[in-house]
Amino acid sequence: MRVLFAGPPFFGLLYPMVPLAHALRAAGHDVLWGTCGAAVGHTERAGLLAVDCAPGIDPDALYAQMEKDRQGRKPPSPGERTAPPKGKGFSFFSDEMADRMVEVAEHWRPDLVVHTPNGVVGQLVAARLGVPSVLHAVGFGHTSAHVGMMNNALAGAYARHGLSGPGPVSAWLDVTPPSMSVTDEARRWFLRYVPYNGGAALPSWLFAPRDRPRVAVTLGTVRPVVDGVSPVQWVIDAARESEAEFVLALGGADLSDLGELPDNVRPVDWIPLGALLSACDAVIHHGGAGTTLTALDSGLPQIVLGEGADRPANAAAVRARGCGLVPEGPGDLTPKLVERLLTDDGLRDAARETAREMAGMPSPAETVPRLVELASTQGALR
Repeated sequence: MRVLFAGPPFFGLLYPMVPLAHALRAAGHDVLWGTCGAAVGHTERAGLLAVDCAPGIDPDALYAQMEKDRQGRKPPSPGERTAPPKGKGFSFFSDEMADRMVEVAEHWRPDLVVHTPNGVVGQLVAARLGVPSVLHAVGFGHTSAHVGMMNNALAGAYARHGLSGPGPVSAWLDVTPPSMSVTDEARRWFLRYVPYNGGAALPSWLFAPRDRPRVAVTLGTVRPVVDGVSPVQWVIDAARESEAEFVLALGGADLSDLGELPDNVRPVDWIPLGALLSACDAVIHHGGAGTTLTALDSGLPQIVLGEGADRPANAAAVRARGCGLVPEGPGDLTPKLVERLLTDDGLRDAARETAREMAGMPSPAETVPRLVELASTQGALR
């Protein structure tokens, strides 16, 4: 079987699909990844084959500028039509990748296409070839209505390829714990979330004995580019009143705006998040889907800032499950919040229960035969 992965060019949307791609490869199936920008290199380093479907563009720079423009834009006046189609900004370069990805797919002839909710170019390719479209969810923030909105923004590309619109999603892979799922899709399959953040040579201090709690602090890979590191200034202030150790995993961002760091704050350039959290007692983060799910998988209590994009939905799910805290506003960002994160047994118990629940979900390897059957029953297996 041949499987095309349509990957939006960002860590948080690319990496969650890598374990399924590896499982398919381990079972003897062929996998090809269509993406663009730096994600081509990330896919290559994951040991997978990739094609640059939008040569010459820098998705990271373009998205960062789009976010900055959006934050400074006034709401359109009634009747104003200068705004891009709703959903355009969050289809993450699907339009730019569509023509090349269709060309590649028509040559390679995949038996099914796997894509994220934002990677609707994958749904377009599946419709063009008449093969199953498998949506690989990445968090709590997407529904079929969101996917439909992003497909509407791709109307021009559908028209270019002789299509009136997308075909149905044949399977919706839900990686959220069943007790926390907000998805009611008719074709939902639960899939265990397996953290993947690339390889690394891990530092020795990660395994050294320690006599105080350790808190991981991260803003993911996108938010520092857009907002800088100021969202964690309060953590630095709280650290000055805490006995805990704080690991700032901010992807090599410029930390100068944070001032002089206390002795109990350790900045690091890059450590795969799953490995870092395995050596921590709690985590404070922005609320990105991959970070939220990795924290849930680790069984650690978390503080979720939850601002922008799908982050409020991820934060709300964590709060409802009782395994994390979500600040209501700047007044909540205090040392007492960190103290509660480290001492509240209820948070820790709920976090561990959630991790056990996730461990019992169908693994990527267990899901592969279902995908083979899906391709076969829809007449696409060749």
